[in-house]
Amino acid sequence: MNIAVLGPVGVRRGADVEPISSRRQRQLLVVLAMHAEAGVTHDRIADLLWPEDPPEDAAATVRTIASRLRRTLGAAASIETLPTGYRLVATDGRLDLDELHDLGRRQPGTDDIERLAELERVDTLWRGDPLPEVDHPEVEAARQQLRSLRSELQEERATLLVELGRAVEAMALAEALVHAHPYREGPVAVLVRALYALGRQADALEAVRHLRRRLVGELGVDPSPAIEALESDVLGQRLPGLQPGREEPSPHEPSQRIQFCTTGDGTRIAYATSGDGPWLVKAANWMTHLDYDWTSPVWRHWLTDLSRDHRLLRYDERGCGLSDRDVTFSFDAWVDDLEVVVDAAGVDRFPLLGVSQGGAVAIAYAVRHPERVSHLVLWGAYGLGRTARAETEVERREAELNVELARVGWGTDDPTFRQVFTSQFMPDGTREQWEEFNELQRMTCSPENAARFMQVFGEIDVLEIATQVRVPTLLMHSRDELRVPVSAATTLAGLIPDSQLVPLPSRNHILGADEPAWPSFLGELERFLATG
Repeated sequence: MNIAVLGPVGVRRGADVEPISSRRQRQLLVVLAMHAEAGVTHDRIADLLWPEDPPEDAAATVRTIASRLRRTLGAAASIETLPTGYRLVATDGRLDLDELHDLGRRQPGTDDIERLAELERVDTLWRGDPLPEVDHPEVEAARQQLRSLRSELQEERATLLVELGRAVEAMALAEALVHAHPYREGPVAVLVRALYALGRQADALEAVRHLRRRLVGELGVDPSPAIEALESDVLGQRLPGLQPGREEPSPHEPSQRIQFCTTGDGTRIAYATSGDGPWLVKAANWMTHLDYDWTSPVWRHWLTDLSRDHRLLRYDERGCGLSDRDVTFSFDAWVDDLEVVVDAAGVDRFPLLGVSQGGAVAIAYAVRHPERVSHLVLWGAYGLGRTARAETEVERREAELNVELARVGWGTDDPTFRQVFTSQFMPDGTREQWEEFNELQRMTCSPENAARFMQVFGEIDVLEIATQVRVPTLLMHSRDELRVPVSAATTLAGLIPDSQLVPLPSRNHILGADEPAWPSFLGELERFLATG
């Protein structure tokens, strides 16, 4: 629990921030948070809240607002009364403001992987423009300092991503920074290194030269010697510690192209296309990472095999992988995101594959757009989430425990907590697949988002709209699955008109490359798509 002023003001409880309804209380909390260390006087509070038109008895008004704010905050924080003012003390947790400042100081002995995990916390803390609703030059100056600090931390994060070999993520983050700060050299330098590492030497050079044109043409200044040296190193293919691009794929192996699009609410979604042939669109499911999955033994065979005879379009859902992480979650937003990705890729009519909770999203999209979906294929799908289908107290507690387990243990270095989920998703996986799935969980999603995902997943209910599906539908499911029982598939098959159900011999929620069910899955998929 902590006090949240890096965005809409409220009290953070777990993954959620509870808003404060009173505008005056929100304004006072912002002022108190800014001066939490030393406290702030009544007169200073009045000056910050009413710089031009203070009430007749400002001190009395401040006391009234403070009294009401105490009741609103409850156990989250106390407002200590000083001889001439007040001081805010977070009694159970911290101020997000303080935590952001702490992140600005890298502790000695912290290795790059640990530091990267710390910096990912910034996305959770920062929920919008900080210190809102108080219009005063002093507050605006503090606001600007926080914006600058956030940009510096994002730049450090992008730099570490390049150094750790995660150039696609670094490129996406650096591009956003360059867009926000077009005259700063640091974000451009990171972008150049990321593009170079991806084998895009021409694009890396253009990024440097575009910066030069901006600086010279608009500000009348030359780039720094460091940028000049960076350009020379790109030209000479001698950036220290980086190779110019990855190993070229085999001529028989598909390659992928990652791009980005933006939804109506401003969320940036990463999507990828791979292979040749007729389109196959895969609705996003949880725990994917477009770049990492391409070489992961968990997802690699899915991507390469589905790309051999199709042009596969897939994407990371909001809050996950390369897509924006600091986002709002809802089922309708997931369906909207699929709409945006399909339109951005220029796909007209296509078969749609839904895996796990992506199956519910695919069902909803097919009902919205029956004219665009030629075939609907569902693997490991369910119409009722874990919470929605719970009928006993034990089942309800189990659903709650899953959420809490993710919130507490997802981001730790110890994989024990994540192994619980791995054992449910891939009980018959190899040790290599288990280790990779544990790492996939850590890389694709923050602990806060993992808990939020599970909460929204648990409430999914598409049983009613499943009866409105009017496209040919194939359901496949592991016969002995632990995570999502096969009964979930039989329920959907009984609701979707003229659908086909094919159980396959497996216990895994995500089929492995070496199990007999995998070629069966591919064969059933191609047979179904060949039908009219």
